[in-house]
Amino acid sequence: MNLNLATLVFIVVFWMVVLTWWWISGLKRGVKIITLTGPSGAGKTVITRELLKNHPEWKMVLSLTSRGPRNSDLPGEYKCDVVQEEFFWRDRRGEFIWTVSAHGNIYGTLLADIQKALNSEYPLLMQILSESVKQLRSYAPNKVLSIFILPPDGSELKQRLEKRGESPEQIERRIADCKKWEEEARSSGIPYEFVRNDGTVEEAVEKVEKVIKQRT
Repeated sequence: MNLNLATLVFIVVFWMVVLTWWWISGLKRGVKIITLTGPSGAGKTVITRELLKNHPEWKMVLSLTSRGPRNSDLPGEYKCDVVQEEFFWRDRRGEFIWTVSAHGNIYGTLLADIQKALNSEYPLLMQILSESVKQLRSYAPNKVLSIFILPPDGSELKQRLEKRGESPEQIERRIADCKKWEEEARSSGIPYEFVRNDGTVEEAVEKVEKVIKQRT
């Protein structure tokens, strides 16, 4: 009787391990979009640019914007100078997963471009806000890896901002904003992978690549 019970327990535990491994492996294989989020100045754009250089097969998910191009834009990140009328009629037809207005400009990401990313052989990258991360994860469960880039702790961040020549008032406001972003991210319910950018660019990129390797 004891032998039979032990055998039964072994079989149950064995299959639980197998099924758990299969489930986790499926989640890893399923990741198609990697989002990077973080406060201004955390370094997410620099990190994303380096990831694209290190992995030429990786691309950005295209978004549309009414503003003109900027030097900080990443390759393939935006289609610029889209007229507002196009946003209006495309939105009415339900073509966007989201649209956002900021500083007098409109931004939007098409469902077709999200679907294209989900069908891609390689992962695609996005720099988006937490609200958009939630929408994306709801639209494509288990297909999204969300990374939150944290700036250095207070003293190191203050030194970096001082080197940039920012005023004491700007520095205090930026530090407060960063704390608020982190608090909101940790309480958002989004399963972020947090990466603190407190060293060199190369070190930060290495941390992010390690997270991506573990999850994809």
